[in-house]
Amino acid sequence: MKPYYVIEFSASTCLFEIRVNDVPVIILDLPGQASSMVPVNFAILENGIQTIDAKILPHSGQTTVDPNASLEYRVKLYDVSYEFVFKEQLKEYVFPKAEKPLPYSRKLDQFNAQIPYQLEGWRKGVNLKDVEDTGLKLKRAYDRLALSIRNKQYDQFKNALANRENIMATSMYLSEGESVRRVANLIKDFEDGFEVMPMAPDAVFHYYANGKMAAYRRVNGEPALFLQNLEKKEEISLDLLFYIPEGKTEFEVI
Repeated sequence: MKPYYVIEFSASTCLFEIRVNDVPVIILDLPGQASSMVPVNFAILENGIQTIDAKILPHSGQTTVDPNASLEYRVKLYDVSYEFVFKEQLKEYVFPKAEKPLPYSRKLDQFNAQIPYQLEGWRKGVNLKDVEDTGLKLKRAYDRLALSIRNKQYDQFKNALANRENIMATSMYLSEGESVRRVANLIKDFEDGFEVMPMAPDAVFHYYANGKMAAYRRVNGEPALFLQNLEKKEEISLDLLFYIPEGKTEFEVI
């Protein structure tokens, strides 16, 4: 069996975030309604109890949650050995309607996961809260990545994403060809008229993975690193997380 864990959600009129093991798996600022599912295996390093942290937050620029906000989620297990086969539902939660204006609403939960692999991931990352000038160091990491895209130094870009892609390939049971195509498709988009945009001056620094990872995000929760094609009026966001491996001093993508 190849266990494949997902969170199926339905939400409306809110900014919401769901983390598994304090790793963000979905962040959306919704003026309307959306329903979908997201994989969460990449946030699971080993067998056992996994944590869920789901939050309903105010829309960017607001201070209280929209009175019409709603969010419900279900944790489901599939087997992807041959096809996408549903096995069982592990958790379900529906946020109650707020009776008064709230700064946020939160649900902490757990589920048990059994996986046939083990990942080192960010375990050997330093505690970022003990690092000086983390914000500046993280901005340097974003700048290095953006520069490799602008200068078409794609080998450097691939190397920067190697750890991340190894986690994705292992946790999502990708073949070598499927894994290679993930980054190749990104580079193809870069070559199709997309340009890296400057980081927004109001981008917010976030800690993840209990202080082992970090990222900048725009105030609406979207990734800080993004590219635009002005002619097509399209945008590509690179949703990346960073850590500092033990024994090193600079951020790397994880």
